[in-house]
This record gives sequence, C-alpha cells and structure tokens, in this order.
Amino acid sequence: MENAFYIVLAPWLVFIMSALIAKLLIRFAKKRRGVAIAFGVLVQMFSPDPYVEKTIETFIVEKRQVKKQQEDGVLKKAKK
Repeated sequence: MENAFYIVLAPWLVFIMSALIAKLLIRFAKKRRGVAIAFGVLVQMFSPDPYVEKTIETFIVEKRQVKKQQEDGVLKKAKK
C-alpha cells in the first residue's frame, strides 16, 4: 500500500520540482547569470531540432534582406 502512495505522488513531485527549477532559471536569466545561459546552450545542443536546416535558411534569407535594405538606404542618402 505504501508503494502505491509513492507511485501516485511521484509525477506530482517531478512536476513541482520542474516548475521550481524553471522559476529559478528564469530568475537567473533575467539577471543574465552564466548558469542560465550555460543551461540554455546545453539544452539547445542536445535537443533535436527537425527543422534546423529550414531555420538556418530562413535566418540567412532574412539577413540578406536586411543587408540589402541597409545598402539601399545608404545609396538613397548618398544621392541626396
């Protein structure tokens, strides 16, 4: 009977501990502490991203568009 009690409580304890850790990491991130940044980097490195190629391609395209807009702005200023 005791084992059943622990089995019922285990998921709730895991959830509460995860919430407390998340709250702590958010507080660290707001203060720009290295612990939160290192944790974020590790999670990003080891979590699989099925759309990584699409994300990189989108980022490169947006960067090109911004660069082109900046160049167009500089050319318009130079013509004035």
